[in-house]
Amino acid sequence: MPVATRKQETVRKDLKSLEGAFVELRQLSYDEMLERRDGATKMLMERGDTAQGQMAVQIANKWSNHYTFPRCIVDHNLTDENNVTLDFRRPELVFKHLDPRVGQEIERYIDEMNNEEEASPDFTPVQNGSPQEETTQPNENSVES
Repeated sequence: MPVATRKQETVRKDLKSLEGAFVELRQLSYDEMLERRDGATKMLMERGDTAQGQMAVQIANKWSNHYTFPRCIVDHNLTDENNVTLDFRRPELVFKHLDPRVGQEIERYIDEMNNEEEASPDFTPVQNGSPQEETTQPNENSVES
């Protein structure tokens, strides 16, 4: 029978952004993926003086990485300038000093491992409010380059 549970084995990734560096990563469970998505997207509804409500969506990348780094990084050989091992269980402290290239590379590997780099085919594209058949005609006075 096909096994449908999360992979238990870890994957070692050598970092290209820092010679000799590596991280060992584990995959999130589906429950953790859902929690990551829920926490990273905050819906704010406000009702003003008008009858219309206002909705704002805030993508919280910082929150998402604070959530995933401690859960996905099983092992690594990354240190600070004093040769103290970085503690990704405390991302609020580590991120303040982490080289952005290193952080982005780790983030990319985590997203790849958890298939977050692809948009879900179940989502419908957002409409911009105008009919899809409507096309924009060039202005007679506009100059083409």
